Amino acid sequence: MTPKKILVFIISIFFILLLITIVFPSEGIKITDEFTLNFITFEELINPPKQTKVDISGILNNTDIDENQTDSAAFEIVKNSKYDSVMIDSQYVYYEPVPIRIDSVVRYIEFPDKTRSSLNRFFEILANIKNENKIVRIMHYGDSQIETDRITDYFRYKLQTQFGGCGAGFVSAVKAYDFKSPMIQINSGDWKRHTVYGRRDTTIKHRRFGMLGNFARFSPVITDTAETFIVNEAIMPNKIFNYATVTIKQSPYSFKPTKNYKRCRMFYGYNKAEVKVKVFSDEVMISEDILPAIEDYTNKTWTFETSPQSLRFEFEAEDSPEIYGFSLEAYSGINVDNIAMRGSGGLFFTRMDLNMLSRMYQQLNTKLLILQFGGNIVPGQRKKYGWYRKSFSRQLRTIKKIAPDITIIIIGLADMSMKDKDVYITYPNIPLIRDALKQASFENDCAYWDMFEAMGGENSMPSWVFHDPPLGEKDFTHFTPNGARYIAKMFYNAFMYEYNRYLKKR
Repeated sequence: MTPKKILVFIISIFFILLLITIVFPSEGIKITDEFTLNFITFEELINPPKQTKVDISGILNNTDIDENQTDSAAFEIVKNSKYDSVMIDSQYVYYEPVPIRIDSVVRYIEFPDKTRSSLNRFFEILANIKNENKIVRIMHYGDSQIETDRITDYFRYKLQTQFGGCGAGFVSAVKAYDFKSPMIQINSGDWKRHTVYGRRDTTIKHRRFGMLGNFARFSPVITDTAETFIVNEAIMPNKIFNYATVTIKQSPYSFKPTKNYKRCRMFYGYNKAEVKVKVFSDEVMISEDILPAIEDYTNKTWTFETSPQSLRFEFEAEDSPEIYGFSLEAYSGINVDNIAMRGSGGLFFTRMDLNMLSRMYQQLNTKLLILQFGGNIVPGQRKKYGWYRKSFSRQLRTIKKIAPDITIIIIGLADMSMKDKDVYITYPNIPLIRDALKQASFENDCAYWDMFEAMGGENSMPSWVFHDPPLGEKDFTHFTPNGARYIAKMFYNAFMYEYNRYLKKR
């Protein structure tokens, strides 16, 4: 082909593309509900669209508190307090207001009425925690936004250093994903994890998912009937034994109070045969027990003089118990559990065994639930979200019915971006979902913290993603560890502001 012909060909291609830009619909051609075919318009060719970004510098500057200064000031308060400086599990304790700068509160917690009293019951417990001779438990439920202990870790660290306590709280027998925080876990054996959220497991005929919404087994499920509960020769004539281990190690990514713990409680039950369990602390066997068959849930406790670097459980049984989790904890003070449920919209409580859940909350002295959901409702875009408000409100009513002493605070969803041609914009349904969550919260006298507005509101996620260093992941949905730390600080500052306000009024 001659150079002249090549030039004519290139010009022809450019002409055809220019013609397409003129005649192609500016709104694109909708192929399916999820896919629209777009082509650059003539106007966009001349003036390319620019990415809209929100200025978040003020948010970050006000949130980035000097931790050493804050902790030092807090320690002086305790040291000079008129109260006894009681040491709870080697942590110092606050009995007076925690120093929080007013300008560090980026977004205040919202309440259903002017009394702002929705958190008072829990604040009263904090104010009198020196009189508590047991753990005060906080459970932080959320979707994938809190995986790897994000947001929970900082909140737990601050409360434990201020009100006492140590330990990571609950960890599942089997982690859904191989995250290294708050603790490192290693499993061997034929473990199966069953959850109340996600795709329904048809082999599970009951609703006993426990306080974490999941349990694990290391042997196949046996049909649960009254006639066959206790194993015998007719059920298992060959007596096939199953072997499995769980190893829990300290993580280098966790705060120091999280790594330390004084005891471990294993919650389990519904095993149709006895279970042999050996426990090793730093490779030294400290316990060898036989757990009898049981037609209920129960717990087994192991205590330690020093926190194990590595804790290993070895199981041997014909039938595995349902293991609902291991709680790494102190004897008193605060525990904060990270309960991440990837893909969940927070509508699972009504699908659980409520009698069992109620007993567990009471036994664990659970006093505060933090529910952080909404992000997984975004992708399936709708015009109205009254259904989500009603469904989420039903969850809150159910919790309050089975555990009337529990206080609930809702953390709303974050900004999330969809790609519109060459730029990222906020999903148009996020404000609607946010409003649905807030309305459901207020209908049930629950406090609400607006994470969407706290991070900057509409089109703020690109500012977090393109920040140096990045504060948002490239999926324009999740926070990086650094970004999650900022969110955790914002929430903690707002929470402690309300606590200080309560103390002043009290």
